[in-house]
Formats: sequence, C-alpha cells, structure tokens
Amino acid sequence: MNKTILVIITLLLLSSLSAQVGDKIIAKVGREIILSSDLEKRMQQIKASGMELANITKFDILNDMVESKLIIQKAKEEKYEIDLDMIRDMADSQIKQITTQFTNEMEFKKELRKSGLTVPELRDYYIQMMKEEQLKSKIIQQNIKNKVHITEGEVEEYYNENKNELPLRPEMERVGMIVRFIKPGEETKKKVLVKINKIRDKLNEGEDFAKLAKKNSDDPSAAKGGNLGFFGKGMMVKPFEEAAFALMPGEISEVIETQFGYHLIKVIEKKGGEVKASHILKRVEATPDDVKANIQLMESILTKLDQGKSFSELAKTYSQDDKTAVKGGLMGEFTKDEYPEMFKKYLENLKVGEHSQIIREEETLYIFSILKLIPEREYKYTEIFEKLKQMVVSQKENELYENWMKELMQENYVEILIEE
Repeated sequence: MNKTILVIITLLLLSSLSAQVGDKIIAKVGREIILSSDLEKRMQQIKASGMELANITKFDILNDMVESKLIIQKAKEEKYEIDLDMIRDMADSQIKQITTQFTNEMEFKKELRKSGLTVPELRDYYIQMMKEEQLKSKIIQQNIKNKVHITEGEVEEYYNENKNELPLRPEMERVGMIVRFIKPGEETKKKVLVKINKIRDKLNEGEDFAKLAKKNSDDPSAAKGGNLGFFGKGMMVKPFEEAAFALMPGEISEVIETQFGYHLIKVIEKKGGEVKASHILKRVEATPDDVKANIQLMESILTKLDQGKSFSELAKTYSQDDKTAVKGGLMGEFTKDEYPEMFKKYLENLKVGEHSQIIREEETLYIFSILKLIPEREYKYTEIFEKLKQMVVSQKENELYENWMKELMQENYVEILIEE
C-alpha cells in the first residue's frame, strides 16, 4: 500500500479507537479532554512525518497538544473567521492527489474500504485538520507575529553577545570564470543587413508587404504575411516597440535592429493603447566561421593563462559577463557542496590555482578557475545579517508565545494527569 495513504488510514483508525477499553483521560483543557489514544495518535503522526522521537517525551507531546487546544479554543472564542470554501477545495485537492497514486479511483476507494473508511470520512478528516490549522495560524499571527518589531541595534547586540557561539564560516573556494558568447561577427551582420535593405527597396518600389513577408521573413508570422495582431506596450522588445508605436497606420519603418536580427515593421491599425502591425524579420545568427573565431579567441586566452598571465586581468579584458568581468571574473565563494549546479562537474576536480579547458554550453564558452582557498573563519556581521535578524525575531516570538500561553493557562482550567 502507498505510504501516504497508509499513514492517513492509520491515523483515522486511531481516531476511531478512542473509546476502546483501557482508554483513559490524561488531560483536561477547559471543557475538552485529551485521551491516551489521542496522545498515541499524535505520536504516530510525528513518526509518520519522519521526526525522531528519541529526545521527545510523551509529556512534551501532551503539553504541545494542550497548548494547541488552548489556542484553538481562544480562536473560536474570539470568533476568528476561516475560509471554509478554500479549506473544502484544499481537502478535495488533497484527495485528488492521493487518488493519483492509485491505478484508478475505484482502487483508491477499495483500499479505503479495507480499513472501513469512506472518501467522505477522509475528506472530513482533512477539513477538520485544516480548519484547526487555519484558526491557529490566524490567532498566532495576530497575538504573536504582528507584535514583534526589532531594530538593527537589537540584531547587532545579539551578534556581539552570541558571535562566539555562532558556527564558523566554512573553508571556501573563490571561483572565477571568463565568458564569451558566440555571436555573429561584423561580416555576418553586414550580409544580413544587405538582404533586409534589398527587401526595403522592393517595398519602396511598391511591392506588397505581406507577400514579401511570406517569401522572406525568418519569423513564424511569415505564414500570415508577417501579421502580429494587436499588441500593447511592454509586449515586444524595446527597439521594436518604440518603432511600432512611432509609426502611423500604413507607414513602414526603416530597418530596426533587435536581439533577434533586423526588422521591417508596417503598422496596420492603432486602437486605444494598442498597435496592430506586421513585420519582416531577417535573423542574424552566428555562422561556422563566427563560431571558429570565438573559439580561437578563447584558445588565445587559454594560452595566456598557461603562460602564467593573471586570470583576473584576462577576465577584465575579455569576459563578456558584465557582472563578473568588473570583479576580475569572480563568481563568488563556495564550499564544494555549494558549487552552482550547472558548473559543478567542471569545478569539482579543479585544484586551487588551476583553470579548466574551454567549455561550451550551447552558444556560450567558459573557462573556470579556482582562484584562491579562503580558510575557515568567523562570519562578518553583514554576511549573516538576515539570518541574525530571523534569530532575533524567533527569540522574541518565543518569549511572547510563552507569556501568552501562561495567560491562556490562567484564563482556562488545565489539568494534566500524567507525570513529567
């Protein structure tokens, strides 16, 4: 049987066994009780979730159950609203998801029937569980989370008081890269520009735009005579958009260059904030000669590296990745487990000071290097500010929660009938 459905059936069966012989009351919370079978059910839930019970006592779990009942009772008393429609939809979605783990719906129902359960009973279980979770979430948000406000001074104070107990920043490797994008050369671009200008000449001589688009355009819209339909601002790349919106109906643009190539645009109609236009596209793509030229350039960089030239200086001069080039090709500092997944296989066998061979990923060429080993050290305050902030928030939330729980305990009758 599928593990997920087995866990659910186990929990539901435990619920149905609450009144069996030997069951006894182990806690009273207001007008509600907690039975020994309820505690057993919760322990099964914890086990099913994969949590270890080694360091958690039955008393700890019972205490958590008492607190949960107090919170839900308070939420109901203060009439917190919940979205029942959303909860029902979520319950239905959960059942559908479980159903997909069986061959068909009949198999799912058959498996439930083996344990004396029905789909409506399973749905009710989910609805009840989700209602309680939503109530708890809303009241905790209002009484705890919304009341926590911290300052940067508190974060810094926490850092100074606890920095000796914070984990050290692990040993890391400083990784660099030189990047070249395989792009069309100037000669390739000139040849395509000649072609689009010849089409422009034919348009000037009165030839039909749609017919020329069908015959010459490299865009899928060629089949429709280049017709793109209506589009608004923000839907096209900027140079194309600016040209199209500047034209009057019937006008044809000069040659427009975008990242896709060269375009001729004809505006057919303008309506509201939209333009209806057609275009002819001649793509500019790297030729085998362009690819060869880019690889030869990277080979010359590789030769310079082999001769002992500075990786950082070569990255500043030749790398086309703007973000890293200005930093001498620096990608960042990583442990071996934190290498970017895309490049992990190229980095994991490099030693400090070594560089890779030329690596091609689609239309991009790379050379990687492990620039330097950064020893284990303390974290700087700025490096872990967000984590520290969350620690301070959690600390304050815990303090507020404990005080709020003491108030709820005083307001309600609570009796725990097992020993700690």
